[in-house]
Amino acid sequence: MKIIFFGSPSYTHFIIDEILKQKYDLQTVITQDSKIGKRGKIQKTPVEIYSDIININCLKPKNLQDKDLINILSDMRPDLFIIYSYGKILPKDLINIPKYGALNIHCSLLPKWRGAAPIQRALLNGDKKTGITFFKIDENLDTGDIISSFDYVIKADDDTLTLQTNLSKLAASKLNDVIKLIKNNSVLIKQNNNESLYARKIHKSEAQIEWNDTGKNILNQIRAFVEWPIAEANIINNTIKISSASYAQSKHSNKPGEILGFSKDGLSIAVNDGIIIIHKLQLPSRNMITAGDLYNSNENLSKSLKKILNIR
Repeated sequence: MKIIFFGSPSYTHFIIDEILKQKYDLQTVITQDSKIGKRGKIQKTPVEIYSDIININCLKPKNLQDKDLINILSDMRPDLFIIYSYGKILPKDLINIPKYGALNIHCSLLPKWRGAAPIQRALLNGDKKTGITFFKIDENLDTGDIISSFDYVIKADDDTLTLQTNLSKLAASKLNDVIKLIKNNSVLIKQNNNESLYARKIHKSEAQIEWNDTGKNILNQIRAFVEWPIAEANIINNTIKISSASYAQSKHSNKPGEILGFSKDGLSIAVNDGIIIIHKLQLPSRNMITAGDLYNSNENLSKSLKKILNIR
C-alpha cells in the first residue's frame, strides 16, 4: 500500500515508524512550513527533522490548494493518506486523491472532544477515560465517519505529555489492523452530532490558578498545561509556573492561598477543599526546578517562605 503521511509534532513519529515497520510504501511525508523563530532562525517541524534523519522525502506546502501540489500528489497515485496532528484541514481536492481516502487519527473518543485540544480538555474536565479514533476525514472538523476507536483509561499521574505519548503508542499499535479494515471496505460508523463536545483551542489566560478553586480543578490545570502555557499562580507576590503537584483533600480553616508548609518534599498551599503540594516550579526568568532545589537555594522566595513558616 502506498501511503502519504501528514503530521507536524514530535509524537507523530510513532505512526511514521509503524508505517515503515509494516513495510508499507511511505511515498512522502507532508508537514507544516518552517517558521522564523527568535533571532531569525528557521524552525523546522519535528516531523521534518525526523524525516531528514530517516531519509524520507518531506514536503512543506504553504498552500494546500496549490495546483502544483495537487498534481504532484496525484501523480504519486497514493492508496491512502494518514493524517495525525498535521495542523491544517485538507481541502476536498486533496481528500479525493487517494484510492482509499484520507485516514485521520484523533486523540479522543469521537464525537467527544472534536477540535484542537482534545487531550487538554479531557484532563481539565476530569475525564476518567479517553482514547484514539480512526476516521475518514471530510471537509469539516473531526466529523467524518469512524472506522474504529480504542479506549484508554487516564491514569492519576497522566498529564498532557504522557497522555499524548501513550495515545500515540496506542494508535501505532492499532494502525495495521485499521488499514486492513479500510482495504476490506469495512462498514463505517456515523458520528452522533448530538453527543459532540468541542475541544476549543487553549488560551494562555486559562493557565492562571485561583487558590479558592477546588484542589481537583487546580491539579487538572497543572496536568493539562504542563507543556504550554504551564499553569501559574501568585505566591508571595511572585508569579510562579507549576509543572508538577499533588493534592490532598482535607477540611481546614486556612484561607485559600495560605502557605502551610515548605520542605524538600514540596511547597504546600491551602485551597478550597484541601492542600496542593507543589513539586516542580519555575520562578520568573529561571528554569524549572524541584521544590527541594528551591528549598536549598538562596532565592528570595525561598528565604521569604522560610521566614513566614519560621524555618531555620
